[in-house]
Amino acid sequence: MSTEPLVRVSICVNRKPGMLEEEFHKYWAYKHGPLVRDWLQRSGVVKYVQYHTASKHKDLGSKMFAATGRSPLHYDGMADFWVRKYEDFEAAFLDPYYQQVTQPDERGLFDMDTLAVTIGVEYIVLEDGEKVEKHSREI
Repeated sequence: MSTEPLVRVSICVNRKPGMLEEEFHKYWAYKHGPLVRDWLQRSGVVKYVQYHTASKHKDLGSKMFAATGRSPLHYDGMADFWVRKYEDFEAAFLDPYYQQVTQPDERGLFDMDTLAVTIGVEYIVLEDGEKVEKHSREI
């Protein structure tokens, strides 16, 4: 269990209009992920996770949504990045590799007009079925 105080950047994404859902998920996982891996690592990203929300997953919470009167977010997925310092994440976008390789790939994959971003820190309450009592950060 890691209680290292990391900053988490979450970006909600939709596929580019006209792109088939299956095509999007396969490309994002098997092409885009490997394409950005070395750049992210070089830029100080400690962890990068793609969270895919395919159609088959969107109906799973129907009982919860009905009980709470809420509806699911309408995104095809979310990219989560953990960094020790937010400034490292921001600086990564000045890297020529991002500008020449990653950014054009993102523009061909994501609907850039619908991206949503959150930045914050995690407080782990339960992990691996165990209570977490101590945190290594203050809000």
